[in-house]
Amino acid sequence: MAAILDTALLQALLLTGQTSAALELLKGLNYCDLKICEEILQKWNYYTALLELYKGNTMHREALKLLHQLVEESKSNQSKPELNPKFKPESIVEYLKVRSRISFSSVSAVFCLTSETRNSIRHKIGSTA
Repeated sequence: MAAILDTALLQALLLTGQTSAALELLKGLNYCDLKICEEILQKWNYYTALLELYKGNTMHREALKLLHQLVEESKSNQSKPELNPKFKPESIVEYLKVRSRISFSSVSAVFCLTSETRNSIRHKIGSTA
């Protein structure tokens, strides 16, 4: 029952233009149906809310993939001055800083790191820890 209520509330907030309230719902404890909300947020391009949905459900791999995609899209739109690129490479770094317990395999899988690069990063992480 809680999943139905939270999912309906998220939809209502988005449909009425209350995106900041929708973000607050997703940042806190909620019981939104993951699949339904993910589909809605993707369809309507609510990427910040989708990132919060992923964070709240410890779907770090999906969040990193989305951030990477958004950063790449922002880079390709930089030639258009009317578009303000919201997502920058620093967004990925900030996400990783806050979630320092994310497995290294999640990060390397998203960015398709070579084994040589992975080993180099692991060595650097290990030597500074």
